[in-house]
Amino acid sequence: MYKIENQLKFEDFIFPYGKLNENNRWIKLSKIIPWDEIEIKYAKKFRKKGNPAKSVRIALGTLIIQQTLNCSDRELVNQVSENPYLQFFIGLKEFQERAPFSASVLVDFRKRFSAKFLSEINELIIESENKKDDEDNDNSDSSNRGTIIIDATCIPADIAFPQDLTLLNKSRENLEKIIDILHDSADGKKPRTYRN
Repeated sequence: MYKIENQLKFEDFIFPYGKLNENNRWIKLSKIIPWDEIEIKYAKKFRKKGNPAKSVRIALGTLIIQQTLNCSDRELVNQVSENPYLQFFIGLKEFQERAPFSASVLVDFRKRFSAKFLSEINELIIESENKKDDEDNDNSDSSNRGTIIIDATCIPADIAFPQDLTLLNKSRENLEKIIDILHDSADGKKPRTYRN
């Protein structure tokens, strides 16, 4: 089940220590992404009944943050719980001392965004920016007629994380190859491997 939410505007975020800086990179990025359009596509992935899922802004937002900051799942939870700009980016209405998700939920978030779905999101971002550019070009008489190129493919679908067992299996297989190569050049009994 998925409940569509009205998307948060910068002015609506309640921060107990004053105002957020409007020029912060996370504030700017949140304005570029067409959350409402993405949410409509995201909501179609869920059934009508069942527990409500986290919003697309939380799910996609955390994956964008993780890719941008290049951090682990646990570190991401810490970053979100400490940073009001990240909390605004994922759509929270006010600052919270705890993140609205745990590290284990991030695995589910990654499963929901296939490579095809991410490319659709990328196209939505490009289309929305093109519409804004067209509106700006219609209203201005500037001599600048260049194009903007946006790369929103910041979330690889095939990324491996420390809790994935495939990493351990791949390292075991690579180690067995190294043992085979080194054993061929040396005399003596071959060390025991998983294949023996």
